[in-house]
Amino acid sequence: MNDGRLSDAALGVFPEPIAIVDRALLVQKANAAWTTTFSDSPLTEPALAAALAKVLSGETTQAEVTLETRPAPHVVTIVPVPDGDSRAALVHARPMQPTREPAPRSRDERIPATLLRRILDRLPVTVSLVDAEGRSIFSNETRARLLGAAAKQERESGTRALLIDPADADFAREVEARVLATGTEEIITSDVPTALGTRSMFFHLVPVEGEAPEERLVLCVGQDVTEQLRAERDLREQQDFIRQVIDSNPNLIFVKDDNGVFLLANKAFADIFGKTVDEIVGQHERELNEHKRANGFLSIDQQVFATLEERTVEEEIHWHTGEDRWYQTTKRPLVRPNGEVNVLGCSVDITTRLETQRKLEEAATEVERRAVEAFRQAEAKAALVEELDQKLGIIEAQHQEILTLSAPLLEVAESVLAVPVVGGMTQARAEEIMHRLLAAIVDRQVASVVLDLTGLETIETHTADHLMSIVRAIRLLGADAIISGIRPAVAQTIVELGIDLSGFVTKRTLRAAIFSREVARGATSSRRR
Repeated sequence: MNDGRLSDAALGVFPEPIAIVDRALLVQKANAAWTTTFSDSPLTEPALAAALAKVLSGETTQAEVTLETRPAPHVVTIVPVPDGDSRAALVHARPMQPTREPAPRSRDERIPATLLRRILDRLPVTVSLVDAEGRSIFSNETRARLLGAAAKQERESGTRALLIDPADADFAREVEARVLATGTEEIITSDVPTALGTRSMFFHLVPVEGEAPEERLVLCVGQDVTEQLRAERDLREQQDFIRQVIDSNPNLIFVKDDNGVFLLANKAFADIFGKTVDEIVGQHERELNEHKRANGFLSIDQQVFATLEERTVEEEIHWHTGEDRWYQTTKRPLVRPNGEVNVLGCSVDITTRLETQRKLEEAATEVERRAVEAFRQAEAKAALVEELDQKLGIIEAQHQEILTLSAPLLEVAESVLAVPVVGGMTQARAEEIMHRLLAAIVDRQVASVVLDLTGLETIETHTADHLMSIVRAIRLLGADAIISGIRPAVAQTIVELGIDLSGFVTKRTLRAAIFSREVARGATSSRRR
């Protein structure tokens, strides 16, 4: 379908200056001929500007003015063309040729018709000539190949076969009629069903004079721009794909020239400034960041330009929301085919990483502080333990001293030891008495030991057992054992507990026990004499 818009490829085919102008009188598209012919924009000429205003406002469907340009003036034709949802104008400039009588030429100077036909048939464009009634006057071989079987019917009947989208047929006839009526050139684009498949065509309609003075014909030159449009579409799709890739990347991606102007940016980068990508492109670094911060960024850029080496830095970037975030930015030189060097940058948000690192360092510091504190407490506890050990040693020594005092070994007569037992008789105390007593028996050559129980107020089974153990140990060392000072209450308890002391020598008092030992020793001495 014809949408009334001209592609870049179509404009490039047109040999004369042509441009698309919007309501703001700005050139949206132009071919090379326009740029070459008009070094300064002719749209500022009052006559041309007024004519454009009439066409763009819908006041007229066509306007024509003459521009006095060098080396030759131009006739400028203006017609409206749709431009998406808005309105634009097609501006076509034709150089005016000076009026002069054609020099008479001989018949021999004319190009032979057969040669001209061969030339037109070899052209890669379609060429056709129709009269005011729409009859086909001429069609070249290129057009015939696209028409297919319809070309033969056209030659046989003389009725022109339309090489255009059927939906655009009425529009094409209107354009042809306008070309014939106004003598101006027109352009049509259409997707045409042909014998070679649907082709995108660009048609240039030019009014020509016939052989008769009043005869007017329309020359239609068609350019197949299918491949150019496909290449443009593929390029746009590739650009859109690349755009989707970089815009889906959460990292900041940008390209700057050596003046600090942004040539490319992805959506993540534009979001920092609350702008669109198109608003970022073309802006200078200092237009986006405050002066000091921008100078820091530009300084890194210049290092890359100077050394052509990659640079990686950590930098703080200020968001339009007021938030400051840290990024690790890598900038590397990007050398274009023409030798121009740009800076390609990629920034990764490391705010969370730095925050985590900070927390880990704080945790490590806290752990170290706690370790020092724990070590200090351990030292304090060790000192306390040492102090307690010293106190326990003192207590143990005092305990030993108490044990010693509570059961002293008294040498009451020659070879006679008395052991007064005061208080209770525990396992530890019994062992202590036995240890000291047995050692004393051996060291002092003791013959008799008196266990005095005067200080023992009560007796239990285990106490009696301890006493019996001591007595048996004394006897094993060859000494006599005498128990003295048993109180009445203790004697009653011994009977009640069934403790048998019949095998032991007992005396009522310590004095009686000592006396009996003295008597026994005296008797022994008399017998010896």
